[in-house]
Amino acid sequence: MLEAEVKLRLDDAARDRLVARLETRGARLLGESRQVDEYYAHPSRDYSRTDEALRLREVDGALRITYKGPKLDPPRKTREEIEFSLCTDRDVASRLLSRLGFDPVSRVTKRRREFRLPDCPATVVCIDHVEGLGWFCEIEVEADTVEEGRDRLTARLAELGLADLEPIAQSYLELLLARPA
Repeated sequence: MLEAEVKLRLDDAARDRLVARLETRGARLLGESRQVDEYYAHPSRDYSRTDEALRLREVDGALRITYKGPKLDPPRKTREEIEFSLCTDRDVASRLLSRLGFDPVSRVTKRRREFRLPDCPATVVCIDHVEGLGWFCEIEVEADTVEEGRDRLTARLAELGLADLEPIAQSYLELLLARPA
């Protein structure tokens, strides 16, 4: 199973239109959370060159570790994703990764509102406010193939009135690292 995702930058008007469209479609708010993502560098492989990521995510005190494989269909972010829960102690998890040779690269902090469309159970729509970057929408779908993921994302973008916005291929980490100092 692949996760196909598209990310869009939102101004205030686009964010408000999206929220109204989600309400009209009967989307269910799954929750709001504060997410703190710590990204790590591999000891012998440059993830920026291989287009991979290793992330330690804390969501309201719960920790998950995620490996993201290279993007298969840019600017969409269809890729392999392996994720599992960890202990609830960030310091212990960080120390383990450090002992394995992984170095912290940067931290991304965001507030996320997560919605599910009633007739699309395999689709999640997130509205994120990322510290230092602003507002974004991420739409995630599950798919068996790259083509199926592309088709599902195209359909969701049209349904939500977002087809005219340009997808962003970069991750939040890449966008933060690319900011002028």
